[in-house]
Amino acid sequence: MTSGAVWVTSSYPWPGEPVGGIFFRTQARAMARLGVPVTVVSPIPWAPWPLPLLRPHWRQYARSPRSQDDGAVHIARPRYPNVPGQPSLARPDRAIAAAVWGARREWSGAALVHGHYAVQGLAAWRIARRTHLPLVLTFHGDDMNAWPDQHPDRMADLRAATGRAAAVIGVSEAMVDRIRDVTGAEAIHLPIGIAHDAIDAHRLPRADARRRLRLPDDRIIALYVGSLQPLKGVREFADAILALGPPFLGVLVGDGPDAGYRSTAGGGVLDYRGQIPNEEVAAYLSAADVLVLPSHREGLPTILVEAGSVGVPVVASPVGGIPSLLADGRGRVLDSITAEAVVVALRELADDPAGAAARAARLGPYVREHYDADRNAARLLAIYRSVAPGSWPEAAGTDR
Repeated sequence: MTSGAVWVTSSYPWPGEPVGGIFFRTQARAMARLGVPVTVVSPIPWAPWPLPLLRPHWRQYARSPRSQDDGAVHIARPRYPNVPGQPSLARPDRAIAAAVWGARREWSGAALVHGHYAVQGLAAWRIARRTHLPLVLTFHGDDMNAWPDQHPDRMADLRAATGRAAAVIGVSEAMVDRIRDVTGAEAIHLPIGIAHDAIDAHRLPRADARRRLRLPDDRIIALYVGSLQPLKGVREFADAILALGPPFLGVLVGDGPDAGYRSTAGGGVLDYRGQIPNEEVAAYLSAADVLVLPSHREGLPTILVEAGSVGVPVVASPVGGIPSLLADGRGRVLDSITAEAVVVALRELADDPAGAAARAARLGPYVREHYDADRNAARLLAIYRSVAPGSWPEAAGTDR
């Protein structure tokens, strides 16, 4: 009897790259706790010599392990020839599918193929056709919000893939609507969720967190966590903190092309901390007065769910699944994605900390009910059972 699922993804954490694909690890581990075998196939661009000597990301490609076990989850990283930028004419999904097929001994016996993101989803579609296995697709953010507009010549394939899929999943209600608008497919709303018990294990009292992280006690700490790039609103965040000045302190966690943006502007109000292990995020959230995410495009950012779990007030953009998450007084949605709008929101927080705390108190129970990794893994298993009956542990999938 066939069993388990093969996931086709863009990334999965390993010691040399501990953050990329962290939410895949969260969901895969939750599935493993249900007794569901999951093999993650995350094809990596081939990096022949001397490319690893020229660019750090090529060096990371070369160093990434081809095979890895994360407890009960098996990860394969076959190499594929990649054209930088993944232009449509290169058909990267074909090369990724060939790499997945080349690694088939590591996922033989799978009962279904689950593709994540647009390009990897198209690769999964090709594998599903070749193996005659059921196909599940999940779309997360820019892969559906931006990629179809950037690659209109791939729309026929994207619609064919979603049309063949036994189930299509969107990580937010806004993503479900976008999937319908772009492909015509009716999708299921299913966030990945987070491991709240892991967050609880690493959260700290505010004073202890600030002391551990060497952050001042007398400042209003506005925290940003994520990729430091223009589309994530890093510049709007930094410009707002500079405009506000003390007692605000902007702490930015992550890496990317905007690392250090305006850090020499003076005032000592921007503190760039670089990339950190995922386990440290809860400590930074514990130290913060507010999490700010002024992104221009999003699906459903995991960091907002983590902030809710810790009990930190949230200020974020009116894009993707954010307004739904922060609806009914669970957070502050920006009026626009500008530094000026961030300034207004942070001044409101400083003037009414009790109101901000009340919003955080409403967000916490909401994310623990709707964005729990184990509960949502049980829902995913129910989807798997509906598209591939008889292939799953009978005792698994009890909702908590």
